Order: sequence, then C-alpha cells, then structure tokens
Amino acid sequence: MENLMSKDDREIQERRVGRDKLTIEEYKKRMADNEYLDHAIQKIATDLTNYLTR
Repeated sequence: MENLMSKDDREIQERRVGRDKLTIEEYKKRMADNEYLDHAIQKIATDLTNYLTR
C-alpha cells in the first residue's frame, strides 16, 4: 500500500533502454527501411491514442 501512496511512483519517469547509444548514421539506416518507419508510426499513433483517451 505504501507504493500506491508514493508520489514518485505515480509520476511519469524516463526509461533508459540503450537507445542513447545509437549514432545518427544508425538512425539514418533505420529510417531508410520502410518497415521500420511503418512500425514507428504505428507505435507513435498507439501511444498518442492511449494518452489522449485517458
């Protein structure tokens, strides 16, 4: 029950997943892949929909 009362646990926290290690060149390669772009756009749309419907 204490975890539910902690304000820090309720705040949105940034998660570091190793994305910081990618270089600009690696991002350019990913963006050149149409399947990756479709996946990224779908993920962004899903996240926005979930956020806006709260």
